[in-house]
Amino acid sequence: MFDRIEDKTKEKLLKCWKSMSESDKMHFINQVAISLSVWGDDQEGKKLIIKVLQMLAENGSNTLADFGLYVENLLDADIPEQKKPKIKRAALILEGYRLKEGLPSIPHRDITL
Repeated sequence: MFDRIEDKTKEKLLKCWKSMSESDKMHFINQVAISLSVWGDDQEGKKLIIKVLQMLAENGSNTLADFGLYVENLLDADIPEQKKPKIKRAALILEGYRLKEGLPSIPHRDITL
């Protein structure tokens, strides 16, 4: 599945993972697990995970714990209409998770001047 991700994006994701705290790693894993529980852990669900990771990397986020902030962006992507209700559901659940865990509502990004 990860063979569909460009090498440059893979490098960004790996760099993020290596620099993350253990608690942020757990938040990332939990958010992916929540998403897969809504979308299904089949190939289609995994494709959505990959799309979110690509958006996260392209936006310059420097922690994978921001994963849940990007799920709703799938609604603007080229996604079949029948998947959109599950994307909305996952986004709402993830928003609740992020609030409960005290995670930020904006992505962590490096600002380049």
